[in-house]
Amino acid sequence: MNIDPKYIQELGELVLRCKRVVETDGWDALAFVFDIADGHMANSGFIYVGEEIIPASARIQEDKMALSNKIREFQQALFEACGHKFVQLLIQMNSAGKIHIDFEFDNPKRWNMGPANYRAMREQLRPAFD
Repeated sequence: MNIDPKYIQELGELVLRCKRVVETDGWDALAFVFDIADGHMANSGFIYVGEEIIPASARIQEDKMALSNKIREFQQALFEACGHKFVQLLIQMNSAGKIHIDFEFDNPKRWNMGPANYRAMREQLRPAFD
């Protein structure tokens, strides 16, 4: 599969512009899950500051559609390369600038969070860059 690495860089840059990320001093890492459906996109995630875990969503205040548009563009490029569209996208970053992106193509509930799994998902989604 030949995907232009510019998408990963551009997604990382956009996440760093999100209001909650900009407003959270001293964050160590973050994780956002994007749920993508026809005509709809939602996201949720966490910002990790030491041992504190802050629930967050990814939204750029001054350009609310920039991140969604880039994710849809990335989804289309990946579809053209491999013939499949992802239904969830996980973006994990640390404050040193490392980024990890993962996809879910089949199970639209893989990284969903609810009362029964909320605490477990906070830790499951915590980035671990070695």
